[in-house]
Amino acid sequence: MAERKPVTKGEEVSVERTSGSVFAALGYEDSEEMERKSELVSAISETIRAKGLSQVEAARIVNLDQPTLSKLLRGRTRSISMDKLTAILNALGRDVTIIVGRMPADGAKGRTLVEVR
Repeated sequence: MAERKPVTKGEEVSVERTSGSVFAALGYEDSEEMERKSELVSAISETIRAKGLSQVEAARIVNLDQPTLSKLLRGRTRSISMDKLTAILNALGRDVTIIVGRMPADGAKGRTLVEVR
């Protein structure tokens, strides 16, 4: 992955449109996992908002401290597992369903998808 420097005020920034994952476009090796976690964190954030909970109240419900929940909601997911994210959704009253699909006929590698309803 290329080294990035911070952008300063007034500096022009180039933008590249991508049709796929922003994480893959940025060159992250674990982009698929990052994309899945991002979808789950979005669902967590939306659920907290829909329930009208503060971060302190939500953290208590999901058994995290507020600073950890805040980091999670800002996208810091490297140290948290998919299992923990699904447990957080469950604690907030959301169902999480895992469906194992059929094997592809061509023997291709399987993939994991997240769909939020």
